[in-house]
Amino acid sequence: MPDLDESIKRLRADISTASHELEMLKEHKFTEEVGDMLVEAGELDDFIRSSYKARGMKVDGYCFDEEYSNLNLIVTNWLGESDVPIVKVTNTEVEKYFKNCTRFFQNCKSKLYTKIEIANEAFDLAKLIYELRDEIIGVRIFFITDGVTEKRAANVEIIDDIEFRYILWDIERILQFIENGEKEEVVVDFNANGARPIPFLSSRSNNDMYETHLAFVPGQVLANIYSQWGTKMLDMNVRVFLSARGNVNKGIRDTIINEPEMFCAFNNGITVSASEIETEEFDDGTKVISRVKDFQIVNGGQTVASLYHTRKKNKAVLSEISVQMKLIVINDRDKLDLYVPRISEYSNTQNKVNLADLAANDPPHPEIHEISKRFPAPDPTGGSRISYWFYEKARGSYEETKNLEARTPAKIREYEAKYPKTQRFDKAIFGKVWNTYLRKPYTVSLGAQKNFANFNLWLREQEEDLTVFFRKTVALVLLWKNAERVVRKQSFDGYRHNIVTYTLAWLMELTNMKIDLERLWKNQVVDTCILETIESICYVVNDHIRKTDKNISEWCKKTECWSLLRENSFELSEEIRSTFLASNEVVREYNPEIRVETEIIDFCKGKGSQSWWELAKWLKQMDFLTGKQRSQCANMGRILQNNKEPSIKLSVPCKKIWEEAIIRGWAPEDYK
Repeated sequence: MPDLDESIKRLRADISTASHELEMLKEHKFTEEVGDMLVEAGELDDFIRSSYKARGMKVDGYCFDEEYSNLNLIVTNWLGESDVPIVKVTNTEVEKYFKNCTRFFQNCKSKLYTKIEIANEAFDLAKLIYELRDEIIGVRIFFITDGVTEKRAANVEIIDDIEFRYILWDIERILQFIENGEKEEVVVDFNANGARPIPFLSSRSNNDMYETHLAFVPGQVLANIYSQWGTKMLDMNVRVFLSARGNVNKGIRDTIINEPEMFCAFNNGITVSASEIETEEFDDGTKVISRVKDFQIVNGGQTVASLYHTRKKNKAVLSEISVQMKLIVINDRDKLDLYVPRISEYSNTQNKVNLADLAANDPPHPEIHEISKRFPAPDPTGGSRISYWFYEKARGSYEETKNLEARTPAKIREYEAKYPKTQRFDKAIFGKVWNTYLRKPYTVSLGAQKNFANFNLWLREQEEDLTVFFRKTVALVLLWKNAERVVRKQSFDGYRHNIVTYTLAWLMELTNMKIDLERLWKNQVVDTCILETIESICYVVNDHIRKTDKNISEWCKKTECWSLLRENSFELSEEIRSTFLASNEVVREYNPEIRVETEIIDFCKGKGSQSWWELAKWLKQMDFLTGKQRSQCANMGRILQNNKEPSIKLSVPCKKIWEEAIIRGWAPEDYK
């Protein structure tokens, strides 16, 4: 990598600046930055920093995949204090960190949590491992470092029937992603995945923009490919959809286990996009696909994931399963980012709730990015200094823009004065600050990816001048960053993000959304009285989220956690009222709900409680669907009968059950 020394120095300087600003350890900030990056890279669905170190043990973060009973652990090696930018990390050192993290996991199975302070985030992780010790079927350990390691493939070993996979992310790999914003290219070699190359049929478009190939792929091969690449081969649309869906599709799983020979007949198959394929021709004239570059599943991700996890968890045999594949090769690589999201969206239109993707090129993100580059921020000193808040719609776009616009040391200094690093924000914090403002801290607590998916759906439905919206966003980012500093100073043990989002959401609730965001934008400074209020509120929030016998991170994801917090009383100071909108100004009211979700809830409410009771009885009489689905209908009836609002989590499956029942002969008019 060119200028590796300079890139490492720059990254360490950024970490140093950010950690100083937030008053946290550099190693912790490095862990959080790389953890968030791994989420964006598709390696993790979410990330929680949870640092713990004891004799022979170390862990720095985790993500538990509840759907598939897989645990992801991060262990960090931070060398930032070294005088030499490029530091070699030996294989011996790497193995020591992997062993220490593995030992932490093994000790957690033997009640290590009883030796950890209950207020420490690591307590939750240790107790989680203990409680799920018989359910966890796979552990991936990520070793992250700002040093340089010897490149190697991920190692795998089996310990007590659990598959451990050891993955390296050294500084070169990290910078490759940060500076280029590029995910690791997924190259599928069918010769290397337990099968021969795949026979196919082709159709070429008239304009040569793309080619379409049809093939049947053995289920065993798809499971092997997923084992190698995981969610990195799922287009971001599909990944967000899968993470939002919850459980494995029971129909797919049951077919894999009980009727594998019928799988191809019952399943719709998968749609895959690619930039290039390699083909061969056998002696009998049969054409086969041997290799695929940029292999991205844009429809059918749940099918492939279910094949892998059902084989792993239920010991299913996949030898009788084949899956139909539509492979679309985009001939112009420059058009991949343009066409792949559209293919994914149109391939998944039967699932309304999955149309929130994380594509940085989807409106209004490019428009807001452009506004951020040309709309100067007021000088807080009252002078004529010109600076901008840079919206980094795609990771690396700040550095990429700097590289294009500033090619000399003087130009670089000029660029960094114009776009200060402290005045840039990415789409993760974009989603956090708005869902916090909309008083949905439980959604923010779901993690960056799921929160942004929810926010992105909401954002698409807003009709507001984007320049005004951008100024409000900057004001909210200012609030968030200052709240982080305030919370950090209180030395709470962990859960900083949860405390920040709940504190600010409650502040908005207590002030009836009257804090003048335009004033914040103009001043570029958060008033002292607001900071003092945030400090007082965060103590109440910290006590509140810990008053549970549940895992605290999981508790913060519940709407009940927010509802109970709102029942607390808190007296605002008179000083803070000076930051409110003038009495003659009207607060802009935003509907926090997403219209797609509202439509689904309204559908269920419109049927009435009695119809849902009758549907549950009919399903039982007909022995149709599962006991859980019949129970969901009964729950819907009970909720409506009590004049309560059904949740989107219950409404989505209920609507689907109703529609499937209609197809099977359910006639609701017979029960009116």
